[in-house]
Amino acid sequence: MVMVLEVRKLLLLALLVGLTATGALAYVGMASSRPQQPASGGQANSGEVLVENIQFPGAVLSGIHRGGGPVVTYALTAYGPGHTTVLAYTVVFAGVAEVANRALVARAAVLNATWSNSDFRVIRHDGKPVGLAMLFRLEEPIYIEYANSSGQSGYYEVNMTVAIMAFYHPGLRETIMAVCGQNRSLVVYQVEGGIILAVAFRISGWPSEPSGTRLLAAFGVRLRAAAWLGEGKDKEKAAVKWVVPFCGSTRPRLVRDKALIRGVFAFLPRAAIANETGGWEPVRAACLYVVKGFVLKVAIAVPKASDVIYPAVRQPGQ
Repeated sequence: MVMVLEVRKLLLLALLVGLTATGALAYVGMASSRPQQPASGGQANSGEVLVENIQFPGAVLSGIHRGGGPVVTYALTAYGPGHTTVLAYTVVFAGVAEVANRALVARAAVLNATWSNSDFRVIRHDGKPVGLAMLFRLEEPIYIEYANSSGQSGYYEVNMTVAIMAFYHPGLRETIMAVCGQNRSLVVYQVEGGIILAVAFRISGWPSEPSGTRLLAAFGVRLRAAAWLGEGKDKEKAAVKWVVPFCGSTRPRLVRDKALIRGVFAFLPRAAIANETGGWEPVRAACLYVVKGFVLKVAIAVPKASDVIYPAVRQPGQ
């Protein structure tokens, strides 16, 4: 819970864009791929739909979750002059990979495991609601598949806790391009206000051999957009073709030193790992991502340790 409380301070940080080209996109694919071994019987069942809404001037932030997997949909419904626009972002925690020198050591898919989840929790700043969060905890061993002879593939007791969050930021601006009408007219307009997505996680008990490697936690974000243009009862359904800057195609990007917003994703370049004295020490985290169309694939890399927390908003001991 301390981790989640500290993550709330994300809204206070100035997030800068840091972009450096790299050819390491394979890391995201490694972490996202499911192992060929059968699931452990913990496939999530369709369950009760959990919904939470927060209303802001001209917008509503909604959180939606169904089933047992670490998946949340955050939707922003924005009302502006001449439009009603819905931007729905589905965030998925896809898995964990262990890598060394750009080579895959091991990987574990997590979507077919059993997870418990909290209700939606309202994140407040100065007493005002600013966002929503949902927490997930792994409830069973997961299958870790090792490449070559790096280790013994099998089920391991690994502790994982993941928080998936969305903050509403009134200062953001999204440009929407849509077509409507029988003549397929192109309409371009801006949505005032937007969502910043953020994730936090804690991983402990990952097999210790080999040493000197890194863990990559892989996430996927899929955007669905809808728009109605016009005034009052004369609104017409439009087909959204582009959302700037989220929708697009880029080369893989690696961010080490600065925070990142790529449309909706917030990254902090600092994690904390448990040391031999029982305390915590700060370490550098890196963020690898690629955007293609309405899909963002991102992996957060941290040094492997017996206990890893991301992000470390404060230096240990503060």
